Amino acid sequence: MIRRQLINFQNRSVDVRVGFNAFSELSRMFASAVGKPKRAMVVWNSAVSDRFGEIVEHALVDAGFAVSLLVLEVSPAGATLADADTVFGALSANGITCDDLVVAVGDTATCSVVCWCANQWCGRTECALLPTTFDAMLTVATTMKPLVASSAHALPAIAFRPEPGLVVCDLDLVREADPEDLKLGYAVLVGTMLSSSKSRWNQFTETVPEILAGEEVALVNAVQWSQTARKDVLMATNPSARHALDFGKTGERTLRACLGDAASQVPAYQLLSEGMRFEARLAHDACDFDIDYVFEVDDCLEDFGIEELAFDLEPAAYIEEFRRQQFIRSNRSMLPLPAALGAIRLTSVEDEVLDRHAHAYLASRKELL
Repeated sequence: MIRRQLINFQNRSVDVRVGFNAFSELSRMFASAVGKPKRAMVVWNSAVSDRFGEIVEHALVDAGFAVSLLVLEVSPAGATLADADTVFGALSANGITCDDLVVAVGDTATCSVVCWCANQWCGRTECALLPTTFDAMLTVATTMKPLVASSAHALPAIAFRPEPGLVVCDLDLVREADPEDLKLGYAVLVGTMLSSSKSRWNQFTETVPEILAGEEVALVNAVQWSQTARKDVLMATNPSARHALDFGKTGERTLRACLGDAASQVPAYQLLSEGMRFEARLAHDACDFDIDYVFEVDDCLEDFGIEELAFDLEPAAYIEEFRRQQFIRSNRSMLPLPAALGAIRLTSVEDEVLDRHAHAYLASRKELL
């Protein structure tokens, strides 16, 4: 079963195909991605090209494209403007025009930089994304991983709504993946579903065992529910609601900064999940988020195998860094916090509330050591 979903953004839509063995239909999908197939450029890293090279190249040739290739090693932490410059150089060298097709195969960082470059090239060149990680399948149709100025300056420099023409999610990659490699996707999924409605959240929590078991319908639904929820956030009429997908990320960045070099040994999914756990507790005090839902978030993360992280940090340093992370990206001391399921809004957090919860949170993590 390959299910199709159109994500509509005003006058443009993203064609998302989700299912097992989806890559077997690539030739037909590529053929309809542009008006008349002529040239296509594929961007991937060496590991991905070894695994999917024959499938993707043959599909493009069968669809009528002359294919050129670019091997680009992008850091999972995020692509840089230098990576984008490499893509632009390859687009120029291979004579890609606005009537051609650019294909990205890989993780979130690779898909993000390639889609951004395609959108800038010749006014806009059509782009097809073939995400190979679960978190990428959930996100690349609606949001991009920000580009950074350089590896030495990690503050996001460029992020926009990618709006690729085609996204193909082959769920065989999820079923075959190491469970550890799926956990970032699980954490992203929990945060995304929290921004959806109460009924959708309840549906999601009930299907967690099926998702973990790799059942087809559950996985397809999870990906499509995520796309719908993320699109609804981005298209929300309330400007405050458009920040919902940032829930947990201030806490994530704070913990990464406070842990310093030790953060490199901590999986990204654990940092994100800790950010969500802490901010959910802030939401209970700051905007009356039901404590039962706070515990449901905890339980859901644990069901996905994402345990609490043990560490020892000074509360004063943590609070100072938390506020600093807020003001790096905004002039407002407000956080996207859930007031209810499906209602994540920018909320002001008083110093006393932050101080009290930070002390309790850090004490609980110290006890895990």
